[in-house]
Amino acid sequence: MPPRGPYRVSHVFLDVDGTLVDLRAAFRAGTEAAAERLSSILGTLVTPGHFATVREAITVEPAFRGRPAVDHRAEAMRRILASGGREDAVGECVAAYVAARNAALRAYEDVDQPLGELHERGFVLVAATNGDVDLSSLPFARFIDHTYLAVDAGVAKPDPRFFLGAMAKAVARPETSVMVGDRIDNDVAPAVAAGMAGILLDRAGRVSDPDVHAIRSLRELPGLLERV
Repeated sequence: MPPRGPYRVSHVFLDVDGTLVDLRAAFRAGTEAAAERLSSILGTLVTPGHFATVREAITVEPAFRGRPAVDHRAEAMRRILASGGREDAVGECVAAYVAARNAALRAYEDVDQPLGELHERGFVLVAATNGDVDLSSLPFARFIDHTYLAVDAGVAKPDPRFFLGAMAKAVARPETSVMVGDRIDNDVAPAVAAGMAGILLDRAGRVSDPDVHAIRSLRELPGLLERV
């Protein structure tokens, strides 16, 4: 069913981290839980900082560059556990991380109202993320029609194939799709490369590029979609 109104856009793809959900506290909670579980298994102290450092180093390795965040996390745990011959415990550590992170998820305060309005108007809303967060406990989840994870795509943003896969899952066409995210490099530019429109969510007001559709709050999104 097309949206009710004079809109060219029918599908709205939304980044999660930094756009819908403030994951900073959730990442800290997950990292702390993972470090605690790693320490317990190995019988030696693994600090959250050490775990985070190993994970960040993996993200820039050629074999892992562009891979989903879940792969970086699991590989960091595997390498740390390998020091004690306990690579068999990766799954246990991943579960501890995910449970703590998901329990600490918090949506930004400008999310529920505009997503509810777009849902009511008939737009198809798709959460598209490099992560693997479970959004089901958050109030806005009832407005999301599809969730697309990098682990499903086998590639992560900013690879244009991620966006093509997300559109395929939602049965969307590039010319009637828009991507909304908080990063030009990871969300807006690659979406445009895939044929979509792109909207930058710039809550801090740091970007002044006249060629970029930008909003300061998601509350501006319903109005902007009338002009995109």
